[in-house]
Amino acid sequence: MASHWFLISLLLSLLTSLSTSDDVFVSIDCGSSVPYRDGNGISWVGDDEYVQSGESRSVKPLNSISHVADTLRVFTTRNKNCYHIGSVKKGRVLVRASFYYGNYDGKSLPPTFALHFDGNFWDTVQTSNTESYYYEVTYVLKRDFISVCLAQTEPGQFPFISALAVRSLESYMYKQVSDSYPLFLWTRVAFGSNTSFRYQDDPYDRIWNVGRYGNGSIPVSGDAIFNKELSVPDNPPPAVLRNAITATTPNASIELLMGFPSTEINVYINWYFSEVTRLGPSQNRSFRIFKDNKSFSEPIFPPYGDCVEMGVSKTAVSSKTTFSLVPTNVSTLPPLINAMEIFAIPDDMLTNGTNKKDVEGLASLQGRFSSLQSWTGDPCLPAPYTWDWIKCNSVPIPRVTALLLNGYSLSGLLPDFSSMDALQTIDVQNNSLRGPIPDFLGTLPNLKTLNLANNQFNGSVPASLSTKKGLLLTVSGNPGLCTSCDIIAEPPPPGNSSIKKKNILELLFAAITASIIIL
Repeated sequence: MASHWFLISLLLSLLTSLSTSDDVFVSIDCGSSVPYRDGNGISWVGDDEYVQSGESRSVKPLNSISHVADTLRVFTTRNKNCYHIGSVKKGRVLVRASFYYGNYDGKSLPPTFALHFDGNFWDTVQTSNTESYYYEVTYVLKRDFISVCLAQTEPGQFPFISALAVRSLESYMYKQVSDSYPLFLWTRVAFGSNTSFRYQDDPYDRIWNVGRYGNGSIPVSGDAIFNKELSVPDNPPPAVLRNAITATTPNASIELLMGFPSTEINVYINWYFSEVTRLGPSQNRSFRIFKDNKSFSEPIFPPYGDCVEMGVSKTAVSSKTTFSLVPTNVSTLPPLINAMEIFAIPDDMLTNGTNKKDVEGLASLQGRFSSLQSWTGDPCLPAPYTWDWIKCNSVPIPRVTALLLNGYSLSGLLPDFSSMDALQTIDVQNNSLRGPIPDFLGTLPNLKTLNLANNQFNGSVPASLSTKKGLLLTVSGNPGLCTSCDIIAEPPPPGNSSIKKKNILELLFAAITASIIIL
């Protein structure tokens, strides 16, 4: 089923057809096959519809931490293995992948491996025996399907995944950064709360963790009521705005604990500010954001029953970078902050994926041969994690240069994949392919090696192949194939054409003369 949807999604995206799908809210319990609803009201389904490779495993009851983390899917073969989620409404989405090793194999060797999405590198997954981890990316889809892939990077360390979630976001959310770039979640916190928030408090199922705060800051909560839609674009849930942290004295500052790495990265930051209680007539709260002890914003006045959102679309930070909230001279109350989001912005833009002509040709092959249908995700990207049976070049929009299908249990007729005009090598030996050798193979302009040996082809070798200059052609082991028949189809060598014409005229003249003599 997953491969069928993959082919349909590929073809629909290539034809740029209009999507009729609704907003997506998919929750996949990897390694499971039984649907259920968790304590947050989220409906989970098994992963049989979304992946055709890997093996289901279970965490031992002693190591269980949650229902969704009790099962996982592990991948011990192939260059990469992918989940495919089709019929997704084009637009901005949040994708979250979760991992809990839990010593499921009894080896106490938590693996490290690569995580990809839609042909883009996502992150290097680090796991442990006892802790669970999740990775989240927000981006704008280029097609109407999503692929999440896992690739082995260390010998003997097998990739696995515990859960996969996809949520549609509003088109206007997180627009401060170009749609050409993904946003990798660094942290998302709710300050002043002693519990985390997600769905149903947040309809987009963003996870707001308990925020850390340093010395000189205290948590506060109040009675704020939000009777109207918030006037900020990124829709923080009211639940995270009813708590905050503030400084202990009116003239004190709050230094925010950001947790940046030692190496410099580019980040996008959202800060959210809202009064948790109504202020008295003589009370005033205003402050500025400072970066590295320099003013970084205009004065901020948190409203009651609403929210002020301050964002930094792109700024370079490291562990040496500091952000703090500093009260203005007229403020009678200390600074206050309710929530914060930080996203890492990569240097590379979202890829457009493998060349569409090659995707179309590969879809034709997968549509004909069931043994190829379990490969999903982008065929060539990210390099070097191509599908096992192809090779690609390294141009910005990669082309497939080789089909390596030796012994892949292919049976039947070869479909037309003439759109793959960058192919240099085709190796389909040791299968059960039958019928005449397709003539389109000889029209592939860059083809240098064609191995059709040990199949069941019949008829004759097309002239387009037998006369193709620079082609290494192998057709042995096809009992029904006439390897000498192609001589008849060969055109005369260019240098002998005038001689043959002269011989024909001489024979014709002799025949006419003989006829006259007989008469």
